[in-house]
Amino acid sequence: MMRGESLEISRQRDQLLHTPTANIASLVHIDTDVGAYDSIEEILAIIDNNRVQNDSLASSSSVIEDVTDDIVSGRKRFAILNFWRNIGERPVSRAPLSIYSSRYDGDVAFPDAAPNVVDSKWYMFPNATRDEVIVFYQYDRERDQPSDLWHCAIEVEEKESDSVHRRKSFDIRALIVFDDEVSDNHDRFSPERTRPVLSFEESFCDKQAAKRTGGEGK
Repeated sequence: MMRGESLEISRQRDQLLHTPTANIASLVHIDTDVGAYDSIEEILAIIDNNRVQNDSLASSSSVIEDVTDDIVSGRKRFAILNFWRNIGERPVSRAPLSIYSSRYDGDVAFPDAAPNVVDSKWYMFPNATRDEVIVFYQYDRERDQPSDLWHCAIEVEEKESDSVHRRKSFDIRALIVFDDEVSDNHDRFSPERTRPVLSFEESFCDKQAAKRTGGEGK
């Protein structure tokens, strides 16, 4: 997907002919909340619908069937990675990508626990160039691997010259299936997993909730 401060979200029919577009994401989020889905088939249907089209790739139906069998019957570990790149002519000076690297206490992870705010850190990537690609986790079935990396475009103090150089970036996600199996006590995608059902207040910090309701936040 191509993102930019001057771009709007593209319509579904436009995405069939062109690269999908959207404005920058200023609210903290994760792109794919895997644990919230009831089945791997639901996730794979979304992935298949947004699949990169390439004549050299295997047929969509055969890939989905093989991946489903590996994950369900083979209990294979799988992960989703995000690849982000600046596609502007100049290094990013406005609204740089920022990533929250979450860390938890003990053998737990979201949504069964909140991150440890002392050990978790924000990382910002100002001045990213066209020659750099930022790769980060969105999900890993293996519980021991911290992987829910929340992210957003963050506001920074800008120079007067920055106002004419709006951010433009491209991101794409990849589903990776590993050969190793996941044990019962380390499986984040087990049928008994906790579903991350949040109220409106729990879903956003005060400042973000205020933007959506028109109120004032902290």
